[in-house]
Amino acid sequence: MLNESHVRRLPFIDEVLRQFYDEEEISSSLFEEFSTEDAVVWVDPLDGTNEFTRNNMSAVTVLIGLAIKDKSKLGIVHKPHADSDSSKGETFFGSGEHGTFKLMYDRSLS
Repeated sequence: MLNESHVRRLPFIDEVLRQFYDEEEISSSLFEEFSTEDAVVWVDPLDGTNEFTRNNMSAVTVLIGLAIKDKSKLGIVHKPHADSDSSKGETFFGSGEHGTFKLMYDRSLS
């Protein structure tokens, strides 16, 4: 799915994003593998700590970022409690190469 999205985005990458980002930042090549020696992962397991203590669960998120060779490559925002329906959770993720995606899930099934 991600490689198909990347191929569909190639014209946008070449015509628009290339004005702002070089090949090292947003690649035209498919993102198949990388060395973990070149990777840094950031995890904020409880973004919105004050909101959590106030039981404002829709403002609580988990943030994850991946950088390879000091270049940001992927971001994930996980919200265990969706704004529209607290029985649902949602996860947003994206990259310059692949675009952005939103996944919804029913918390009662987990």
